[in-house]
Amino acid sequence: MKEQVTFLIWTQNSPGVLLRLTTLFTRRKINVESLTVSVTEVEGVSRFTIAINSDPVTAATIGRQIERMVDVRRVFVFEERDVVHREVVLLRARISEEVQKAMQRSFPLLFEIERKEESALLQFTGPEEEIQRLVSYLEPYGLIEFVRSGRIAVSRTGDYESDLSRSLHELRPEASVGPDM
Repeated sequence: MKEQVTFLIWTQNSPGVLLRLTTLFTRRKINVESLTVSVTEVEGVSRFTIAINSDPVTAATIGRQIERMVDVRRVFVFEERDVVHREVVLLRARISEEVQKAMQRSFPLLFEIERKEESALLQFTGPEEEIQRLVSYLEPYGLIEFVRSGRIAVSRTGDYESDLSRSLHELRPEASVGPDM
């Protein structure tokens, strides 16, 4: 059964890593639902957060293949319940100040960046479901512009050593002893 799977990947910050990672998914005809790359607390190391819909066994296999890439330092494969994830959205909508104030009760993490006449540029941070709920709420008023970041995620436990063991080896124990697909 397919479900949302999140890869957290630490790599050397070098040209071509993104291409090699996305090619791995493309070869398997797996659509990347979300991809975010950022610098980390370690100089020269980037962190990729990639979300796909996949069964856990295929995801673990892909994780093992990513793990063998030259520039990759660490790979973690998480099922939905094992990560805390958020996205950031910037949107401009035709709403009055009164409507915006009313929205604050339903969306407490909604912040105004700037206001121009009868529209507002807003920022919201939350899980994908909450972002969709906000967009649905604003559509009747007139959504002028909308952009959202990709998923960012952290392990729910913060214990990456045991997460790595559980994540790759429990989902597909044979991956550590035999060749991958």
